[in-house]
Amino acid sequence: MTMAVVTESTDERDVVLAVDDNDQNLQLLEEYLSSWGYDAVLARDGQEAIDLYPKHDPAIIVLDVMMPNVDGYEACARIKSSPGGRTIPILMLTALTGTDDKIRALECGADDFLNKPINREELRTRIRSLIKIRNLRKELDSSENIIMALTSALESKDARTAGHVQRVTNYAAQLAAKLGMSAEEKEIVVKGAMLHDVGMIGVPDHLLTANTLTDEDRILIADHTRMGASIVEPMVTFNQFMPIVRWHHERLDGKGYPDGLKGNEIPLEAQIVGIANRFDEIQHEHELPQAEALAQLTAEAESGAFDVELVRLLATSLQEDQPTAVMTKHMLPRRAPKTRVLCVDDNRLNRELVAATIEDEGMHVILAENGREALQVLDREPVDIVLLDLVMPAQDGGSTLKILRADRRYEFLPVIVLTSHRNSQMRQEAIVSGADDFISYPLNRLELVTRIHSLLRIKEYHADLEETQNVICALALALEAKDRYTRGHSQRVGDLARKFALYVGLRPADAERIRIAGLLHDIGKIAVPEQLLNKQGPLTREEFMRVIDHPVIGEEMVRPLTTLSSVLKLIRHHHERYDGRGYPDGLRGDTIPHEVRLLSIVDAYDALTSHRAYRPAPLSHEAALATLRRESAGGKWDPAMVEQFSAMLGATAPEWDEISRPAPALRLA
Repeated sequence: MTMAVVTESTDERDVVLAVDDNDQNLQLLEEYLSSWGYDAVLARDGQEAIDLYPKHDPAIIVLDVMMPNVDGYEACARIKSSPGGRTIPILMLTALTGTDDKIRALECGADDFLNKPINREELRTRIRSLIKIRNLRKELDSSENIIMALTSALESKDARTAGHVQRVTNYAAQLAAKLGMSAEEKEIVVKGAMLHDVGMIGVPDHLLTANTLTDEDRILIADHTRMGASIVEPMVTFNQFMPIVRWHHERLDGKGYPDGLKGNEIPLEAQIVGIANRFDEIQHEHELPQAEALAQLTAEAESGAFDVELVRLLATSLQEDQPTAVMTKHMLPRRAPKTRVLCVDDNRLNRELVAATIEDEGMHVILAENGREALQVLDREPVDIVLLDLVMPAQDGGSTLKILRADRRYEFLPVIVLTSHRNSQMRQEAIVSGADDFISYPLNRLELVTRIHSLLRIKEYHADLEETQNVICALALALEAKDRYTRGHSQRVGDLARKFALYVGLRPADAERIRIAGLLHDIGKIAVPEQLLNKQGPLTREEFMRVIDHPVIGEEMVRPLTTLSSVLKLIRHHHERYDGRGYPDGLRGDTIPHEVRLLSIVDAYDALTSHRAYRPAPLSHEAALATLRRESAGGKWDPAMVEQFSAMLGATAPEWDEISRPAPALRLA
């Protein structure tokens, strides 16, 4: 199931920082950028660029190499070495044609380069691709943060485990630093540690807070490793955390779970988090001082459960503010899977040239002579990127592009056009048809490899952004499903709200946005203890204040994700009342957005017709509508909208099977 990405149109334009000491070049860049819909900020040397980028947070920096004072190489290196500049893509423009100059640019941190004189279409496609990478990466980071916030909120419900994930993360980070891991390797350990207990979402709540456990209970809890792995595995960028999530309870002697791995079968990252996790369990379950907990952990290691040297290094790292890296046997080189490249060209020499150019980079090349043959290849085997000639017999590149982009399977498959033609019209048509980039013959190896890596990141991020949004919705629904009173509530609210939105004349895109809001509207309840949500008697004032915080908590959880920004107001305000006596902001009348009033009525209807701990039995359809009318007369709901809702439903309850749409689900199997 794929979830639509819900966004609202925005007038906000991306900012491009253009840097060149030549006023004529700078003016030309400004004209180009403005015509493409960007806001240009101009700098005339590297130092000015270094001063300006923190103030404007550009989406990309277009940076000339040869400049006085501070040249492009130095400016690039200094910007990329700072926390704020590390994620800003830098496209370097150079009149230097030597390979060594391009290598130097990449070593300084540049993401790509173009040779002067600049081709207008090439510059546009390069800027577009690099900005897309940055924006997608920011969205993915936000998605990851939301998922981690959900797991942390789940953990905080039991006072005995509160803070466990953060402590394990800190211990694992210390050990990773002690081992001298790179920033990328350490990031995998840290994020894997933050997600290591995500599978607890699939464990019944009563087991998480039980004082005594049966053997059967322990088996159910142990299964959280397998369930967690099934949650993160579908996402490419989360897939790197899967070994940690699945195997952090494995033991070197093979006595761990879920797969009974032993020795070097357990990845190093999983061993690190497993040691950190066990250390925290020992220290906090038994309330031991750090030294005693380390002594017990060491004893378990010496009996075969853990790597003795890793435990010793953890103990050492905990005494250091900034662990000093040591050389150990554990840091072995990793082999990455080969990128699969499909080269489509009717010229045999060109095909052989491409294969020879990129096979040395560890890529696997598949060859096709025309577009028809290329489509046959794509149908029978996986391909990561396509290099496509435009002028071919049987089926040319332009036709092939249009066929690919019309097929959802290849919506984000990167395509680079390879051509010896300098015809601007032909290039423009290729871009319109769906080309992501183009490179001219004769090929430059470094340029081609750099383009391939950039576009592969876009493909990976696109796929993962959709998947992580699915997981966020699925996590919210899975958490709700653990409560017998609210199971299915958010999905029913989303489906019925969508039907109501279409009934009152909203656009399908707006109806879908309201459906997604329905799926997420109660996500903030993850931070509210179950005993308050299901309390049968009246709530104390303190308890009531805790419960009514959930719309604000939910909004804050989802806020970092730009693609869900349009549902924030529905999450925050779904408990506002037409008479102004709702929460959290006391909005009244038409100051409550129209779609919020719509969602609130649907939410109330489903609550009235469902089992609740505070009510002996659900109301019938007729009684629920009568209650909504009575409450709207008393000022609670928009009366006109309640009448529309009643007219839509008529005398019978909703046929859920007819209006239900597929919802994201966790694969907890």
